[in-house]
Amino acid sequence: MTMIINVSREDFLSALSSLQNVTGKKGTIAILSNVLVETKNDAISVTGTDLEVGLRFNIPAEILDSGSISMPAKKLFEIVRESAADIIHMECMDNNWVKITADSSSYNLAGMNADEYPAFPEYNGASLIPVDSGIVNELIDKTIFSVAPEGESQYNLSGILVEKEVKEGGKNYIRMVSTDGHRLSLMEIERGEELAGLYINKNTLIPRKGIMEMRKFCEGKDKISISFEEKQAVVKSEQAILIIRLMNGDFPDYKNILKGNMDETFLEIDRKTLLNSMKRMNLFTEDRYNAVKFLIKSNKLVLSSQNIDIGNAKDVMSIVYSGEKMELGFNGKYFVDVLQVLSSNTIKVFISSTETPCLIRSDDDPGFVSLIMPMKL
Repeated sequence: MTMIINVSREDFLSALSSLQNVTGKKGTIAILSNVLVETKNDAISVTGTDLEVGLRFNIPAEILDSGSISMPAKKLFEIVRESAADIIHMECMDNNWVKITADSSSYNLAGMNADEYPAFPEYNGASLIPVDSGIVNELIDKTIFSVAPEGESQYNLSGILVEKEVKEGGKNYIRMVSTDGHRLSLMEIERGEELAGLYINKNTLIPRKGIMEMRKFCEGKDKISISFEEKQAVVKSEQAILIIRLMNGDFPDYKNILKGNMDETFLEIDRKTLLNSMKRMNLFTEDRYNAVKFLIKSNKLVLSSQNIDIGNAKDVMSIVYSGEKMELGFNGKYFVDVLQVLSSNTIKVFISSTETPCLIRSDDDPGFVSLIMPMKL
């Protein structure tokens, strides 16, 4: 059937913009760089996928003739973006060509048969649980920075572990954990009855790209619905649905790592003071390791960094500390990443030795813990 539709440019552009990251990767399957447009009653669905992440939007439209077509995602986005019209008119022609009209402008775009497009994954709608999107945003923001990059030799570190735990008093907690082997971040939030019906399998690992798309999906929304099935995570709003294929593999035993770093020796310091100092120290670190030297002594922290080609930097800060003098090194970028996501004025840095990770937490950021491995200077 010939598809003929009129659709709001603003609505269409918003959907196509969100789909660019899903369809933008060049691969061996040409049709994955396309979006699928289908008519459904008084709306169209616009779908993109890279077989790892699938994203679908439902947009109100005037359906003059029903049908479906697959079109190049980037070029369609550019056409709609540069158009000044309020309404975009699309009409399928012979041999999968699509005529697009916007006010006085018209375009002919080569499409592909919709039957060749990968099927959108099916999901169990009954298992979806409504949650505040702010919960998901906070969990992701406080863990995404310590996920290992794609291509890391340890594949299971390139995603985030998601867990649900019922603690004393029947309180439901949802938790995200990430590590790249040099640092670890954990964030958990208690939401009582809201999470009671949410089921999460053991070892549920969401890949980095999926987590980033989930964060974008939640932006600007008060509520979303979410579920975790055996092989996929599902996130849904009124107009869109995101399905992420879960990773296979075992996540490191982070609980034992945390237990071994609950030492009583810690220093207290103003978060912003330390953050700004670390940024200054990073100006003089070697790019590959970002090594910053820590000299910790009674109520004083001395930071220093050195770059053989450029020079060096030093900063002295007041802290609350009564332990023994210690000298050790850390990746300055790792500290900046942690300090930027915290909201408290004062943080506690637990350091027991030059061989064990330091642990960062604060009273005003409940549920958050970060570990950073020291470096040999």
